[in-house]
Amino acid sequence: MVFKSDWGGSWNNAPRVVQETPRLYQDGGLIALVGKPEARKPSRQGRMEIVEQLTRIDDNLLGYNLEGRQVLLRCASNERDFDLYVAMPFVKGVTERESGRTMLILGSTAHHIEAMQGQFSGAVWDLESGVKEYGNTMRWINVGKTKEGFIGLDYNVGAQMNQGVARSLDDVRFLAGMLLELGYDPSKKLFLLEPPYIREREEGKKFRTQGYVTLEDYAKGR
Repeated sequence: MVFKSDWGGSWNNAPRVVQETPRLYQDGGLIALVGKPEARKPSRQGRMEIVEQLTRIDDNLLGYNLEGRQVLLRCASNERDFDLYVAMPFVKGVTERESGRTMLILGSTAHHIEAMQGQFSGAVWDLESGVKEYGNTMRWINVGKTKEGFIGLDYNVGAQMNQGVARSLDDVRFLAGMLLELGYDPSKKLFLLEPPYIREREEGKKFRTQGYVTLEDYAKGR
């Protein structure tokens, strides 16, 4: 996905010092790559960022990125319906199918694939060849905190398993259930997106007409 932050530039294209070796594996079902914002800007120093264990997702945690002014800005390429979420903090996340192991990216410009190195089986990023494989995971974004805002989930039924996107309603149901267990409010909205911008997929619009709007709706599969 491509998001804008008020420190400028596109989120996925922000220049960054890449960590050359993966960080040591951190145990735990909920972890975070944590950078320290400086001068109201998120970290771009991969070697200075660490992976920590977390116990639960809460509002304070999701508000961490406000220190680095990482908020959603209006983007001409996004659907205008999402403008109401402008200025809310956003956080990248990734969740592994089956295990439910989840990682957040806090205070850092790291891409999903960079943060995942050494933490998820099958996650491969070869800088020379450009190969990016996300293992058995699904990438998502949080805008807002645990109740307001929305979860945006990359979704494509035609994607390969290692492309890091949800490929079925069962995938979405699994993710929604995991996020509820980790601390999200059941009324938090979930949108199926078509990256790289915030555009809702036609499948998501169809599901919404069938009553799928919130995390609870998807988790229960009503």
